[in-house]
Amino acid sequence: METIFLSYTYKPHPDHEKDLDYLRRCVIKVIEAMGLRVIDGVDVGGRALDPALEKRIVTSDALIALMTPQADATGLVCNPEFVISEFQYARGNQKPTFRIIHELLEAKGLGKNDEYTRNAPGREIDVVLKLMNTIALWKRESGRVGRIRIEPDELATQYDENDGHKCQFQRIREDGTYSDYVGARVRLDPGACYAELPKLLEADRVRIRMKLGAVVWQSKHAVSPFVGGVRLEKSP
Repeated sequence: METIFLSYTYKPHPDHEKDLDYLRRCVIKVIEAMGLRVIDGVDVGGRALDPALEKRIVTSDALIALMTPQADATGLVCNPEFVISEFQYARGNQKPTFRIIHELLEAKGLGKNDEYTRNAPGREIDVVLKLMNTIALWKRESGRVGRIRIEPDELATQYDENDGHKCQFQRIREDGTYSDYVGARVRLDPGACYAELPKLLEADRVRIRMKLGAVVWQSKHAVSPFVGGVRLEKSP
């Protein structure tokens, strides 16, 4: 997990502007303190669910929605409809979602029974603590990027994606189940070659193989994707 889309109204009820601004800043600090990056709907050409905004939500790893009061045509408190639509769009795309709902509003609509927390101005510390626990759980469940050095070093000079070369990895779970081989990103540093593997759990082990034309290099044993490197051997 690397990014979280933060959904909030850009037209809060005048009586709640300061509360929203303070809450938003608290939430951003929590997200960044947890080692993640915040994405929002600023500068996408409008607040409707246009393609640019949809892309930001889909490419984010999760969504946090700040359900704070807006004003209706008569000036009364109402729900932030665009925030609701962003939450529902993320939920429909199987993203982890979490709502922080102002004490004046109700949880309703699609996902109304999903987990959320209440926010009362002046009690933002309760939101902060709940949010830290939620993000920590998301990170454990989604895994993190593994980065493993590939040996022998000569592969760093031979590997060239422009020649159709490929790097792949197989994930082996703690219970012994394993996946098919899928593509891995390769990073070439001076004299070294690294495989970057997405969304792995701490207990996962991996096997690596590289296809350089008709020649296949692969690891003999499964290794941790987070510690050290792996030596590949040329297949006969």
